[in-house]
Amino acid sequence: MKFNCHFKTLLLSACFSSTLLTSCDGEQSKVNKPYRAEILKFVPSSTTSGESWVVAEQELATLENLDTLEGSFFSMTLGGLIKINSNIGSLIDASSNSSPVRANLRYTTKNGVIVPRDTSTLLALSSYFAFEQTLAVLQESTGIDPNELKKNINGPYRIYFEPSLTEKVENESAFLTPKLNAAFNPESNDFYLFRRSELESIPFSANIKVISHEFGHALFKNSFNANSAEICRTSEEEINARMADKFFSGRWSNEYAISGINEGFSDFNSYIVTSSTNVFTDSLPRFSSESRSLTGPAFVFSQLTNDIVCSGRFYCIGTLFARALYGVAQSYKNRSDLMAFSRRVYTALEKSRENLRASPAKDILPMPSKEAATCIRRSKLSLSYDGAITSAFLAAFLQSFSAGEEKKNLCENLRNLFGNYGFSQEARIVCES
Repeated sequence: MKFNCHFKTLLLSACFSSTLLTSCDGEQSKVNKPYRAEILKFVPSSTTSGESWVVAEQELATLENLDTLEGSFFSMTLGGLIKINSNIGSLIDASSNSSPVRANLRYTTKNGVIVPRDTSTLLALSSYFAFEQTLAVLQESTGIDPNELKKNINGPYRIYFEPSLTEKVENESAFLTPKLNAAFNPESNDFYLFRRSELESIPFSANIKVISHEFGHALFKNSFNANSAEICRTSEEEINARMADKFFSGRWSNEYAISGINEGFSDFNSYIVTSSTNVFTDSLPRFSSESRSLTGPAFVFSQLTNDIVCSGRFYCIGTLFARALYGVAQSYKNRSDLMAFSRRVYTALEKSRENLRASPAKDILPMPSKEAATCIRRSKLSLSYDGAITSAFLAAFLQSFSAGEEKKNLCENLRNLFGNYGFSQEARIVCES
């Protein structure tokens, strides 16, 4: 497996340490809780230096059993076989086809500190730590008690680390080796960290920017979707009834524009957790699309039918939403004010679902398209249809913000980025109150 020089340097540093400490038989010494381990850690930008990655000793505060990788809020399984039923960006519908491997870590210890002896162990422990760090911000950034979130999902969350995957192709089962991504399954509350690729600089599975983005999908489910998986499944007999119902169950999980809003909030959550404006830049420095960056090249909603401007389909809508939030976030110079804004964003998401059923949002919201009613997600944006949906959503979202400078700035950002197509004049009425 090839890695770029930066990651190889970090990995060799960890392996060199373990070589000095381990014996030939590889027996593992007993370690006490709370566990401490050498992991691959992200160091945010500071006033004196930019972002960086280091192998450093850190505490795994919520890990309860090292041998099974089970903890208070997360339970990690290594390997196993996953069947993919469908996928929408980094949201997938999947099920486990076999028993996963619970314990296959290779490590030694020094003064009670776990020192990984191979890449997989280093990345698995680094992934666990990144999920812990994301959770550590939760109450401050959303107002949710982590224990309450765990109760909502009958937790803990399951994390599948580097599983093998199958996908049904006609009458055959194809074995897949997915690259370059991670995913969240809203129906089962499972996270998937796919096998690393030679193209990755910092592996996605250990990148807290990516992990906090995926956790953003879990938060979107808990807020806007009211902790419902909202999977769209229907029969032919129901299509006509659904086309006459703006709020049929499962509509939002299938709408192109709402999928984009989900991705945008998740990018914003990544920024809140890491202070970084580009989810992918460390993992794919050569291939990372600047259109996903919160500070990348400018584009607006009316340009999204042009793939040259932004080729990320509904992700492009998400980038516009995330950039609007980021534009306001930049005005807060201390952490407490920024986190207070983040909590208001989360609260607005929670209330948006019901606000969509009230004026002006319900009057702007179009009747479901034939594709939406039949649980088919379009692959192309419709300026009129998707623009009406984003306009209705933004009206519902903004209703939760109090009148003042923050709401004024947010409205201005949304006007500039979404324009008349994506944030219609009818929707902008909420900016006046």
